Amino acid sequence: MKKLFTILALLAVTFTACETSDNNIGNGDNNQTEEPNDNPQDNPTEQDILTLKLTSESVMDFSDKGGEGKITFELINKEAEVVSFTTETGNGTRTEDTPAFKTTCTAEWITDIKVDDEKCEVTFNVAANEDSARSTTIKVSYNTQSFIVMIQQEGLVKADTIFTATHLGGTYYGKLQTRGFDYFLILSDMQPQGITLIPNGATEYRFDIYAAEGSAFNTTHRVPVGVYTIDHKRSGEPGTIDAYRDCSYVYGPNIDQPFLDGTLTVTEDSIIADITLINGDRHQVEYHGSTILEDYTDPTYADIHPVSQHTSDINFDVKDGYISAYYRGDWFGIGYDNWFLHMIQTKQGFSGVYLLFDFIVPKSVGGYENKEGFVGEYDIFSEHPEDYSYTIAEGRLRDDSQQLHAWYMECINGQIDMSKAAPLKGGTVKVEKSDNGYLLTIDSMDDNGNKIQGTFEGIVGDYDDQSHD
Repeated sequence: MKKLFTILALLAVTFTACETSDNNIGNGDNNQTEEPNDNPQDNPTEQDILTLKLTSESVMDFSDKGGEGKITFELINKEAEVVSFTTETGNGTRTEDTPAFKTTCTAEWITDIKVDDEKCEVTFNVAANEDSARSTTIKVSYNTQSFIVMIQQEGLVKADTIFTATHLGGTYYGKLQTRGFDYFLILSDMQPQGITLIPNGATEYRFDIYAAEGSAFNTTHRVPVGVYTIDHKRSGEPGTIDAYRDCSYVYGPNIDQPFLDGTLTVTEDSIIADITLINGDRHQVEYHGSTILEDYTDPTYADIHPVSQHTSDINFDVKDGYISAYYRGDWFGIGYDNWFLHMIQTKQGFSGVYLLFDFIVPKSVGGYENKEGFVGEYDIFSEHPEDYSYTIAEGRLRDDSQQLHAWYMECINGQIDMSKAAPLKGGTVKVEKSDNGYLLTIDSMDDNGNKIQGTFEGIVGDYDDQSHD
């Protein structure tokens, strides 16, 4: 099963990009309010904001013969924002107060791109195509505003399969071992049931893509507009698709194939993919609709019902334990560093008390070179704090049974006993140096209100830098 998270993944020294934790810390909303501003000029309304708005289709189709295309747009409130552009001349510099339009297209078969700012339109020519179907994008920019339009053209060589997806699913993983932000997309002809399940009879095209922009806490996870290309080097660079067998593939009745080559283009209201499978078959995939992910990590089972099976308080005192410490950089995309520690009472056989913590620390003490960067006193939060320094998000259980952020568990021969597992909700965790390594003092509770209190002392047996920032 693809994207399956197990205890074995947690024991691995390195994690693949497909085995990342989710970046949604906690579940509470940030209810901070700002003081009202009495000066209306400092509170711009929608009527005061310059907006570049596409008014024609975001996906345009052409036959193999090509032809002329036209993109139309609106420039709303042009007078609301005047930006100075500096132009270099032989005598120095001069400043102009007329923002310029810019168009970007890398395809050689798109020519004569022209912008008419009076008519608010962009015209271009599409060359004839004697090969297979192809696609590209035209990006139109005005100052800081922009949109992209996808250009699709039929070819004399037809695709082996043309698939129209009716549903978009997936999840957002944030930034772990990648240089880009990781979005896992599912294009399906049925409602996706999650990242580890595929409905009986469904056909699903799955893409693990990396973008230059990420999602923030409690915001909509919209797939970033852009063009993504299959990458067998698995660089994680923005604009790539992870070609790993269990990350990007098509699965359905009588088919289970990874991708050999291809591109995926995301516009504001469509996702189009031209894919060559490992067996050489060429597939064209189209999805038209909202590009907002149904994030299967939020809400989760743990957010709705209690997870802990405990009916009384939990107390523990571990000596000579074993700790694994993973530095992940700014994994959550909040400007703070993250140390992920998991610790087991008995390494041999991996048994006994098992603790997981996502420690958030300021950049000033972060960095992989500071092997003691996780030492400190932490608060476990549910409502997002103003300052994330020395905090841990409350424990959550994702729908693929991945424990996140802060957990007390017990293991037997490498297997978690879920009847003795409990997420930590609120309280504190103190980490300090000791004569025998590090000492953690936990004062928390589970989601049934039982106290979880105890100490864990052990050595850090292995470190790993998983940031790749």
